[in-house]
Amino acid sequence: MSFTEGQQRILNIIAEKSNRNPSTSVLDTDIIQASGLPANEVNTYFGQLEGLRLITLGIKVSGADFRLVNITPAGLDATSQNKR
Repeated sequence: MSFTEGQQRILNIIAEKSNRNPSTSVLDTDIIQASGLPANEVNTYFGQLEGLRLITLGIKVSGADFRLVNITPAGLDATSQNKR
């Protein structure tokens, strides 16, 4: 599967911050900060990666200024394949 550089970068950050564990959630704000990209650009990548079923995005609850992000097993496979 082919990804844009931005998609791959965000997926790699999520994999790293979750210790490559699909059960470990990462704050979207932490991912945005680690990427150094504008929030709207990272949110676009989130939507694309979720559409590819490589991540799952939690629902932003009322009063919270973050969402939880989890990498899926397919997302882990994608990060492993691109390192080969």
